[in-house]
Formats: sequence, structure tokens, C-alpha cells
Amino acid sequence: MIRAVCFDLDGTLGGYGGDFGGLLAVARTELGLEQCDMNRLASVAQEELRRDGPLDLATALRRTLERFEQRPPDDLEHLAAGITARYASEVRPAPGAARLLERLDEAGVRLGLVTNGPVDMQRAALEALGLERHFRAVIVSGDPDVGARKPSPRVFRLACAGLETAPEETLMVGDDPVADVRGALDFGMQAVLIGSDRDGRELGVPAVGGIEPLDVLLRSRYGL
Repeated sequence: MIRAVCFDLDGTLGGYGGDFGGLLAVARTELGLEQCDMNRLASVAQEELRRDGPLDLATALRRTLERFEQRPPDDLEHLAAGITARYASEVRPAPGAARLLERLDEAGVRLGLVTNGPVDMQRAALEALGLERHFRAVIVSGDPDVGARKPSPRVFRLACAGLETAPEETLMVGDDPVADVRGALDFGMQAVLIGSDRDGRELGVPAVGGIEPLDVLLRSRYGL
């Protein structure tokens, strides 16, 4: 019997709806990196934003600057806060996400959020979406108390501990076949893929195309 549902954030409950290239261009200017090739900068920045361990945006920017042999500005924390605010302002919810979480929450289903990324950016995105109140457990990979990215079992262990449920009682919903679904299955959880039927069949889990068909599946298959 499923007693709790964990959701991924980006690509599942919502996502960045803005122009990442434009956001990066702003960061390049504010960090004084106009001389750097944009494609190279984007590649390095993405690598640093996906690092394992405790992580916030200022740390990712500092490491990016170090790789270009540039000294971080004294106001790096302030610049990072501004970029985070710009990012959060362009985060948009998936259609039906708020309605589904409201329904599950009112029905007494324990809800968790399990997401990879810098802790400040992910927390700001969640706040912008207005969904945080529904979650009993929020696990962000960059949080110093987490310090691991999906599909690490540590992430799912912390989620189940926060929800006070056993893995087999907990369902993971996400759009990444490896990080979300395979990671959850390997930990002993059940899973639903937001993605293609083919990928779902390969993983041995149900697959749906979005939040609204997920709602139907949760009712019909799991009684939620």
C-alpha cells in the first residue's frame, strides 16, 4: 500500500520557462567574463551546477571562475542572489501540479520533494511556485545536510525518513529514467515515469505524459 509520494521538481512539477542563454549572458557580464566563449562558459557552468555535495549558486560560480583562472568578485554572494531571484521569477508550474498536490495533501497522502541542484536556486524555485506547504519532506541535493544527488540512495533514504514511511510504501514520480526512477527502484521504492511508454517498459514502471494523466493513474492504480 502506498502511503507517500515523492516528486521531482524540474521537468515534473515545474521548470524554468525563461532563456537560460540570456540568464547566462547576464551572469557573464556581472562576473566580468565577457572575453570567455559563451559555449565553453555554458558547458563549465552546467558541470558546476551539477556537482555532487553541498552546493549553492555562489559556490558554483566561484568554481566556474576558478576554472577560467579568474578571481571571484567581492560581491559574489550578492550577484548570486540576484541571479537566483531572476531564475526563480521565470519558473513555471506544470499544468495541474498545484491541483494534484492539493488533492493528495487533503486526502492525507504524505508528500515529499526530491530534487537535484544548488540549494538556494531550488528553494527559491519551490517558493516561487507556491507549493512548499504541501511537502512534509524537502530534499535538495545541494543542501549541506544532504550533499548527494539522485540517484544516490542517501537522497531516497532521507526522503523516506522525513516522511516516516518504508521504501516499499513510497512512490517516486519523476522525469529522469536514471536519477528519479532507477534510483528509487534500486532503493526499494515504487516509481512512475513522466516520460515515454518505451522508457517505462524498459524500466518496468508505468509512464505518463504529464501531471493530469498522472492524477488518473494515482487514482486508478494506487487508490490515491
